[in-house]
Amino acid sequence: MKTLVAFFCLFSLAVSAQPGFGIARRDSLPCYQKSIDKSKQRYTEWECGKIAGVVDCNQKLEMSSDGKRVVTSSQKMPFSGICETCHMNGILERRVTFVDGFANGIDTTYYKSGCIMVVRSHIQGVEDGHWTYYNDSTQIPAWEKTYRMGQFEGPQLTYNQRGDTAKLEYYTEGVLNGAKITYDSKGGRSQKANYVKGILEGPFLLYNRKGEIIEELNYKEGKKHGVQHYYYDDGKLLRTETWDMDSRNGEFKTLFYNQTLQSIENYKKVTPKPNQYVTAELYACQTEQIANALGQMLYEKKTKAQALDSLKDAKIDVTLVRGEAVSENAILKGNNLAKGVNKPIKSGKLYYIAVVSDLKTMTKTEVREGLFEDRFPDGRLKSRAIYKKDVLIEEHVFDEQGREIRTFGGTAASGKEDDAMPTTTKQKKEKKKKEPKSGEKKPTE
Repeated sequence: MKTLVAFFCLFSLAVSAQPGFGIARRDSLPCYQKSIDKSKQRYTEWECGKIAGVVDCNQKLEMSSDGKRVVTSSQKMPFSGICETCHMNGILERRVTFVDGFANGIDTTYYKSGCIMVVRSHIQGVEDGHWTYYNDSTQIPAWEKTYRMGQFEGPQLTYNQRGDTAKLEYYTEGVLNGAKITYDSKGGRSQKANYVKGILEGPFLLYNRKGEIIEELNYKEGKKHGVQHYYYDDGKLLRTETWDMDSRNGEFKTLFYNQTLQSIENYKKVTPKPNQYVTAELYACQTEQIANALGQMLYEKKTKAQALDSLKDAKIDVTLVRGEAVSENAILKGNNLAKGVNKPIKSGKLYYIAVVSDLKTMTKTEVREGLFEDRFPDGRLKSRAIYKKDVLIEEHVFDEQGREIRTFGGTAASGKEDDAMPTTTKQKKEKKKKEPKSGEKKPTE
């Protein structure tokens, strides 16, 4: 019997934990009038025990040992019939019909006030049909759900405190299938999406409090696909992104509020394949003997300065590799690396010691490809970089006065920002040709 009591208590708690929403009913007397009248009585008048053949759920029944059926306390046999329980003030709590130990048909559960809490529907213990949960006293519906043999089917509704729709979802055989719309506390849309068999498909819209779209995304088979738009709160464009089935593929652009360029990035989708990405120092040595000696010293935890000083008569060049794919590095390609000091690697006429600080295997579906640029709010160039197959080829960084403060893989600017930074040898030659020789006058416009 204790198990059955716990079952009904858990049901009551689960239902009563729902928030209060919906539209009030207007009866001649409020539903809670019954509890008010009861409180005035000298002796409690019980609503239970008045119907012949109806048993007390808590006294006569309990859950079976496997927790699947309601059985009689005396004989432990699956119960068929009607049972009921009352609140301590004598008001009916619930009256449920069982067939072979399973809830069957439509039943109603009441608050202690006498107001309806929830109307349920079962077929042989399985949720089937329309369910409605109400708030105490106001009798405003909080939600309405429809089941078909234990699974959500059709529209499912949740209401806000004024009775307007707070959320609308469509289901087919227990999975989202169709529109899903949520609303804010004032009844305006806050989000709209579409699902096909539980997976996002098509437009996904996010709204601000004024009902204006601030995110306009597109999905295909649950993945970001196509051009995505993000907006400032007043509707001005903030950012655009180009995706191909959850992989960045194209231009990513961010704008300042005045619609001038803040940043631009370019990506390319690639065929997914596992690859090692390494950050390391490469020491180029003239002979294998020098490489072995250097590697031993570094392995023994000597500092770079100590090791190079010990081999000061040898010509050793040091190159930094930053997060580069091993398969795309001309020196490291085809080698299995490990963190720390690796054995000498022969490439061309030189031997290399690779001191690896970071090594990880990733499956990339996209790479940085092309121009990356950032600007200050006044439009001045902050940084500009060129990538090829995710490898940084050239980078220029400027301060707020337009002075170049860092250069990688190219020629530093002459103290002044160059908005038309050449990115290839051909472009550099063309720029050089356009510059007038010493003593020549620049052509006037």
